[in-house]
Amino acid sequence: MMKKNSTPKFRLMSAAIVSVLLFLLWAGSVLAADSSKNDQAKPGAEYRVPLASEPGKLDPAYITSVYAVNVALNIFDGLVEFDKDLNIVPAIARRWMISRDHRTYTFFLRKGVKFHNGREVIAADFVYSLQRLLDPETQSPVASFFSHILGASEFHEGKSQTVNGLSAPDPYTFKIELREPFAPFISILATVNAAVVPKEAVGPDFGKTPVGTGPFRLHTREPGNRIVLSANKAYFAGPPIIETLNFRIYSNDQWEVIFNDFEKGLLDQAFIPSDKYDEIIATSRYTKNYQFSSTPGLNLVYIGMNQSIPPFDDHRVRQAVSYAVDTETIVREITKRGSVPAKGVLPPGIAGFDPNFKGYAYDVEKARKLLAEAGYPKGENFPPADIWTVSKSENVRKQLEACQKYLAEIGIQIIPRFAKNWKEFIGVINDKKAPMFYAAWYADYPDADNFLYVLFHSRSSTNRMGYKNAEVDKMLEQARRETDYLKRVTMYRKTERTVMNEAPVLCLHINTFNNLLQPWVKGMEIGYLGAPYIPFRKVSIRRR
Repeated sequence: MMKKNSTPKFRLMSAAIVSVLLFLLWAGSVLAADSSKNDQAKPGAEYRVPLASEPGKLDPAYITSVYAVNVALNIFDGLVEFDKDLNIVPAIARRWMISRDHRTYTFFLRKGVKFHNGREVIAADFVYSLQRLLDPETQSPVASFFSHILGASEFHEGKSQTVNGLSAPDPYTFKIELREPFAPFISILATVNAAVVPKEAVGPDFGKTPVGTGPFRLHTREPGNRIVLSANKAYFAGPPIIETLNFRIYSNDQWEVIFNDFEKGLLDQAFIPSDKYDEIIATSRYTKNYQFSSTPGLNLVYIGMNQSIPPFDDHRVRQAVSYAVDTETIVREITKRGSVPAKGVLPPGIAGFDPNFKGYAYDVEKARKLLAEAGYPKGENFPPADIWTVSKSENVRKQLEACQKYLAEIGIQIIPRFAKNWKEFIGVINDKKAPMFYAAWYADYPDADNFLYVLFHSRSSTNRMGYKNAEVDKMLEQARRETDYLKRVTMYRKTERTVMNEAPVLCLHINTFNNLLQPWVKGMEIGYLGAPYIPFRKVSIRRR
């Protein structure tokens, strides 16, 4: 998922994943909130959350923004969900079975789960919800996540009136059949896009007035101002501890304004601006008065190079760019915030991440040699290249200025272009009009497929670099069908090395989720998918 505020969603669950993630956590980086005293929380408490942008539609079939996920996950439930360590755990499905051939998933639903309108959820509701998402009239931007369901293609093409792979043998049993094994599928079912919705409530305004089964229900929505959710007292897993969840909406990524409001006590949590990170971790005023949470994220900040526009159609040029930029210094002096240099496409915590892969070290001489081999000695005749971004933050400006400086050393001139808004930016890069672009990809689901396939398969709509490699396509398709954990890991490591050798992207860094919490916040869990996946139903307010 591209993050709208910055420059912009895989799942094999095991202890091995968690152990890889933990090496990024430095001692004392997370001040875990004490949830053991939640029973002392004040009734009727309000929890105030900042949103750095308007979230758009709160309809699972259309959600792609991290801000919409942040709100919608509190309104909706699916069959399964993620816990903070990326394990798949039951939600509306109390248990499930996967067939030996990994093509049939059978879910046994809890009885008595109710939509916010009071009607009980049955298996037919899941048939409707997923079939609606796959319906061409819905025009869901995430329909491709579910295209492996048997009959999805025929239904989408109008050759069938229903999706054959979706069925409800009885009111509390839901079956999904796939046309072939698809290893990340159970993880995709844990995303908000797979949430169940009531047919009778769905209409043109459903994205504005959503009805789900979640721990909170929509109370008030004021576009550009706030979204207020109230506790669902009938929630199947027990009512939330807090009474009201108030999302305050800010505009134009006003991180400094958000942080100032947090210091005034107007917000209960806030993301730490990069220019304040060093001050906060070193100043007692912050360390004594607030709770500090730092969690490594499943994301990649990168610069894409468009292979359909010369001279970036030459892999030697792209390699030269990767060698010429000192990402270690950019992280140390500019991005900070606990972020780490990205050596490859896959972040730590994803099955397939290779800690031994070194990527491109800073090597100006090697960069100059490659550029000369490509026909541009000392950058002669190399055309100035626009680099597009949507972020206007000071931090991103400094990163681009640093890249300008490093690339100028080998004779390449890049010109930052700032899109007026997200729509313009995504249009430019989707149409492959940008020679270069600065972006970030945040995991929709914690599986290598969500990075390597989504960004680099030749037929992926989010392959905005125009990257094409038939062997990479073949390996990515095989990895999707492979059900052996260790074989998938090997496949993804091999694929990543092949992609990185051709350098369609300059991997910059991996963002860490750094937040301050007010001292009265208890029960907070911020996992590796970041703020959008916080289970607010577990949070309480305990003022002394």
